Amino acid sequence: MLQDDVFVELVQYLTSMRASFEKYFPEEQNTKTELNSWIHNPFLPNLQKPESMSNEIYESLLEMSSDTSMESLFKTTPLNDFWCRIRDEYPILGRMALNILLSFPTTYLCETGFSTYAVTKTKYRNKLDAEPDMRLQMSSIKLDINQLMKNKKLFHTSH
Repeated sequence: MLQDDVFVELVQYLTSMRASFEKYFPEEQNTKTELNSWIHNPFLPNLQKPESMSNEIYESLLEMSSDTSMESLFKTTPLNDFWCRIRDEYPILGRMALNILLSFPTTYLCETGFSTYAVTKTKYRNKLDAEPDMRLQMSSIKLDINQLMKNKKLFHTSH
């Protein structure tokens, strides 16, 4: 009986997760991903011209994809860094790629911020100003509490 209940709950959870993924990544987004495959690897051998790309930009893409120094750079740097570095030589391609790549971390940061806010503003803590708590919760800086406590001077009421 208990295993059946767990199984049913797991199926419901996975179904809701699938619905959430479909909300954030609809089918037309998959088509867009295929159209933007040049961003993920501009050095593919049979690179197809995306419909939305002009001939001039496509020629620039082909020129870049035949440059061995660019291919070497692509293989040795992360994707975002690669597109940032080539903006001087290929400004339109760099801008197009970064506009598409930028949407993912931006969405993630917004979702993280909202989740943090929702947890901070529970019914038990609703009178608090959430900003200082959120700043601490969302910071990427890891605190060394032991070091902070060592540096802290103790206050004695007897002195």
